[in-house]
Amino acid sequence: MGKTKIILACLTFVLTSCGNRIIYYGRSYNPTYNVDIYFRENDVAEANEIMGKLVYEVSAKKRSEKVQKKLMNEGKRKGADAIIFDDITLTNTGSKTGGAAAGAAGSRGFLGIFGSKTRYQKGQQVKGTLLKYRKNIGGN
Repeated sequence: MGKTKIILACLTFVLTSCGNRIIYYGRSYNPTYNVDIYFRENDVAEANEIMGKLVYEVSAKKRSEKVQKKLMNEGKRKGADAIIFDDITLTNTGSKTGGAAAGAAGSRGFLGIFGSKTRYQKGQQVKGTLLKYRKNIGGN
């Protein structure tokens, strides 16, 4: 029974650590139900304060609609009234994916060919700024 719990705990850790996460630095308020979308700070007509900044790095294969929805949901959870999509960049991450070896032993030593392959994975990094409208901040 003890081994089963350890295996389940390890499996849970691996599965939860592999997911794409949103990194957020800033303040939080009570959750909101609507988040306005902007792509330039000058387009925001409402008086506001910057709550914080977020970054989401995900596979380039993920559809932009899903990425946008995920960030909007995070904004709602943090209590934002609006999000400004500051920067959207494509990234490459490399990872070594094994190697190959072939050779023969002779009277002079080992003669062989060694190699490894680096596979690049395309990703996208989305940065945003969460805003709270001043009219919705308690005490104002």
